[in-house]
Amino acid sequence: MAVYRSDQAQLTFGVEAAPGGYPELGTGGTGSGGSAVINLTNGQAAGSTKLTVDALSGLAAGEYIRIGTASNTESEIRRIEYIDGSTGIYLDAPTGFFHPNDTAIAEVTGLTTTAADIYLDQIPGVYDTVDVPDPEMTIEPRYFLGTASKRNFYAAYKGQQAFTGSIPGFVLLNGRALRFPFGKVVTTPSALLGTNVAALNGAVKKGDVYITYDGTNAGTISASAPHNILCIDDGSATLSEVRKVVSTNGTIARLDYPLQFDHADDASIARVDTAGYYTHNILETVDLDTVSWHVHMRDSSETAANDFDRRYFGGLIGSATLAADEGGMLNMSWDGVNFQGMVHNQAQGNSLSTTAAVPHSGLMQTIASTDVDFPTSNPYFFSQGSVTMFGVEVARVRSFNLTVANGEEPRYYIQRRHGQKRGPTEIRENRREYSLGVTLATADSRAAAGANPVDSATLFKEFLREGDYGSGMVGFAIVLTFTRGANDTITITIPDDGTAALGGNEQGAFMRTAQHSITGDNPVQVDADILFRNLKIEVQDSLYYYP
Repeated sequence: MAVYRSDQAQLTFGVEAAPGGYPELGTGGTGSGGSAVINLTNGQAAGSTKLTVDALSGLAAGEYIRIGTASNTESEIRRIEYIDGSTGIYLDAPTGFFHPNDTAIAEVTGLTTTAADIYLDQIPGVYDTVDVPDPEMTIEPRYFLGTASKRNFYAAYKGQQAFTGSIPGFVLLNGRALRFPFGKVVTTPSALLGTNVAALNGAVKKGDVYITYDGTNAGTISASAPHNILCIDDGSATLSEVRKVVSTNGTIARLDYPLQFDHADDASIARVDTAGYYTHNILETVDLDTVSWHVHMRDSSETAANDFDRRYFGGLIGSATLAADEGGMLNMSWDGVNFQGMVHNQAQGNSLSTTAAVPHSGLMQTIASTDVDFPTSNPYFFSQGSVTMFGVEVARVRSFNLTVANGEEPRYYIQRRHGQKRGPTEIRENRREYSLGVTLATADSRAAAGANPVDSATLFKEFLREGDYGSGMVGFAIVLTFTRGANDTITITIPDDGTAALGGNEQGAFMRTAQHSITGDNPVQVDADILFRNLKIEVQDSLYYYP
């Protein structure tokens, strides 16, 4: 008898253009029948759970629709939860793409998996356990007075649902998992092929896959190397990103992954020299991007018909930890990730019929192992790292543990809902808090007092100063660097500009505890707890795409 085995399970993720809008094209949707047309002057934004339409015909709750049926446009599959008269369609999950006015909608009854349509193909690192965010149901017993139930509850009713998961202790093979607890990533190539080749011919939205371009050299863009890696908004410190062209149709290019930013009309497009490297700057933002997780399980008999697939959307990486111990590797964990909801492929019976569907069932791409973008690089080892504190490289670091907590809070607002959707309406970030724990073996002994402050600096002295060097609370800078090779590094800079200064929004790090206890450790070992305000992460590697 075939079983589902944990060693055959697979988790992949992708970034969303709007909370809950899991990104996946639906070009392989099949079927015919009902239809409608989006009727919204400014278009339907990504993240919409209700479509405003006209010309609605032959559609009903429980059916599946493909939003966007024209070529060279984004399309996606969603399930109809409810139809409000002839102008409103409520969906089972938020939309993942922007759809302009007059976008056609068509009923579909099936979906053929198309590899190019899959965007949830990233893995965070090397993981061996995953706490999946299957719903936690609130079933509330109610006690009525004056009934025959006496001391037992009279009836049980459905309450809210919570979707919370985590991926503990995965080994980083690249920096793609780093940015989600912090903010955005801005990617710049080290070298370009000549000058700007083209410019966008019309603004594009975050999440778009198709771009239109023009310019005197636009004809040099193609889906073949070396003309297929493009930097959009090259030179921008806040909007630069790199994508690969997978196909072209005249002056329309289809990109391999959705865009991370909105880009204005005439934004520059440059070809990238792939012989170089890429710098990925991870910068703090107020609003964090959400992620989708896809869990694929194939049974031990390798029977595709028995695949058990679950997709969780609207996930906010509320807290995360980056850690390493001597002799080990650089690990990260995504802790307490709250999601808005889920879809799955476990339909009752042999088809996704409108009457027999299990709650939350949906049409989605089958993401097999052959579709996953598995990294081929080595991990970052603790032995490749260095830590600089208060201007001095600390040689005897035994471990460190950097934690960020975003204070995420699921909110359940009054909102029109249909079907079995009782998850959070949205998930909001609160105050961001950082902490750094470092275990250090003390440096070689030195004179208690010295003429050169740097030469006589010790952890104990810095601890007692409390970050006050005579003019007030300044703090100190910290730099953590992991180097795998030339142009292959992760650098964490605290504070984000690398310079601690006096005053609000300028200070660096502060040691809260650093007990020099006498134990069996030699040299004497110190566990330091460090508070800091912000950071910046810079990754250099050969990967052009960071989600």
